[in-house]
Amino acid sequence: MRLYIDSALASDWEKWMKRGVLYGATTNPLIFQKQAVDVSKRAMLRMVDQAKAMGLQALQLQVSGFENPRDAAKRMGRFFDRWQDGVVAKVPLTAQAMAVVEHLPKDMPITLTAAFDARQAVLAAGQGARYIAPYYGRLREAGADADGIVDDMLETCKGQPRVLLASLRTPEQVVSLAARGHDTFTLSPAVFDALLDVPASVEATAQFEAAAAHLNAVPKPGGGLFKR
Repeated sequence: MRLYIDSALASDWEKWMKRGVLYGATTNPLIFQKQAVDVSKRAMLRMVDQAKAMGLQALQLQVSGFENPRDAAKRMGRFFDRWQDGVVAKVPLTAQAMAVVEHLPKDMPITLTAAFDARQAVLAAGQGARYIAPYYGRLREAGADADGIVDDMLETCKGQPRVLLASLRTPEQVVSLAARGHDTFTLSPAVFDALLDVPASVEATAQFEAAAAHLNAVPKPGGGLFKR
């Protein structure tokens, strides 16, 4: 199972790295805008350095500026040079955006993103992409057969590329997809929180802690406190 977080904030990365469940982070210009992220060259290089130092396995950054594919690829190449084992280029699945791919560094892994149709999995496999990222939540909200589309992608790709499910709205969606064999997700911080903070588990843990505190307060035979 690979779990990414949809966030460009190191504080979000650190929170879930401490829980031992985070594989990496995915970003895009909308996330940068929402989180008021500095996208200057220096700040972006610092972001790459933070991801590497924190122990993330991957940081996915989206290519932009498609009107000039060579310049767009050159900008992305700077980040790849900074961390070749971790930086992944995200490229939207349009003819204009994919024109950038041939100009990217030869060994740079790519995610073909903003996927909305099962046939795009054929393109991703032929391109040698590492991931294809369908927008599951947006598909459902548009009235499309989201489950059928992403399941067809999974069957088409057979792991090469991995189907990276994005735009997930609830933990129940994650569970349903995982039960059908999907194993790569990028989740918002809110969905991550909802996966972990199950009320019954919180209540049971509080009961365990109360019992432990009581046991530690019981005097041992001969004096002192009973310790477990």
